[in-house]
Amino acid sequence: MPKLDGEIEALWARTTLRVAAGRYYLVGLPMRMLPKAASLVAKAQRRFTALIAEPDEVSLTISERAWRTSTLKKHASASGPFRVITFNLELDAAVVGYFAPAAWRLAGAGISIIPQCGFRKDHVLVWEADLKKAMEVLKTLIADSKARSVAPSGTWLAANSTLKPRSRKKRD
Repeated sequence: MPKLDGEIEALWARTTLRVAAGRYYLVGLPMRMLPKAASLVAKAQRRFTALIAEPDEVSLTISERAWRTSTLKKHASASGPFRVITFNLELDAAVVGYFAPAAWRLAGAGISIIPQCGFRKDHVLVWEADLKKAMEVLKTLIADSKARSVAPSGTWLAANSTLKPRSRKKRD
């Protein structure tokens, strides 16, 4: 794996992990089901959920318990069970490349991921059977970041030309 940029490594050194309780499903629904999917999210009450409305479909990440009793099942395609890992660090939207080292290491370990990003924190869905291995990989990333002094500037970005630093404009 390429070395991490110093700023990204410092962020990973401060990251903690949180695993959401329970099992989750990733669901695809036709657009006409958006209001009912939104209603299901509204009932989630402090559990992890994600709703993405695209022109062609609605994607929903929902707890197994909520999905098991949902009337939407007859209209949906679903995959799971997944577990949700939260990268418990609030990030500015201008940060570039934070998720890349996790994706790189998890892919290297043969772990399929489904990234889901919130306003302040990033999350990843992993198959339930891969949770233990995924946590080991991510804990190693964090430990490696804590153990090393700041890496030479730009090494991660230089090795991955698609990741370019941007100006750090303040966003409203």
